[in-house]
Amino acid sequence: MQFKPRTRRRPVGLTSLIDVIFLLLLFFMLASSFTRYQALDVSSGGEGGGADVRPAYLRIHSASKLDLNGRPLVKAELSQRFAELKEDSLVAIWSGPEANVQDVVDSMSAARQTGLRTVLVTGN
Repeated sequence: MQFKPRTRRRPVGLTSLIDVIFLLLLFFMLASSFTRYQALDVSSGGEGGGADVRPAYLRIHSASKLDLNGRPLVKAELSQRFAELKEDSLVAIWSGPEANVQDVVDSMSAARQTGLRTVLVTGN
């Protein structure tokens, strides 16, 4: 009876594994963004018991067609018209089917800059 000679196994080299892990770590660190985006506070419907003041109603039909309380306005005069409203009053924002998200965010930002609280009423 003859025995086969034992072959010694080589140890697994971890150098290539460490290189791969380092490259993955480097990739995810460079691909991620650590900047904080600007946040807009949106309040939910359960905030108050009742409204003592009727909210201003902003309808955004498209980027060029807006109206505040039924009166047409241009996007450039939005901040001025918000400033005419009583401070800390509510603004209900409705977005139409042709309005994009940037129009809604711009109007929310203009309302916040003038000191108004906003309520986002969803549209189409």
